[in-house]
Amino acid sequence: MNQRQHDMGGMDADPIENSAHEAEPWAKMVTSLAAAMREHDIMRIDELRRALEDLPSKIYEQDYFERWSEAMVNLLEEKGVFTRKEVLSRMEKIKDKIEGGL
Repeated sequence: MNQRQHDMGGMDADPIENSAHEAEPWAKMVTSLAAAMREHDIMRIDELRRALEDLPSKIYEQDYFERWSEAMVNLLEEKGVFTRKEVLSRMEKIKDKIEGGL
């Protein structure tokens, strides 16, 4: 069996950074979206974990919230809720509103 990127059992790893810091607004949004997806039965936590573990190494090694957002988009697409293109289009509209001062 091949070891996947999330399986660190028995391997040396860098120290864990455990200092508290304020999350960026977009990271808070990812957390809120994950909660909403669970609340509306779009995603279960075990599905998110599987989607996270299925990410390619290049994406899995990114920031925690970038990883979550990629996994959630993959789940939305897998379940036929939204396509990646639809999600990215909506994200652009939100970004434009924010940059335009709402």
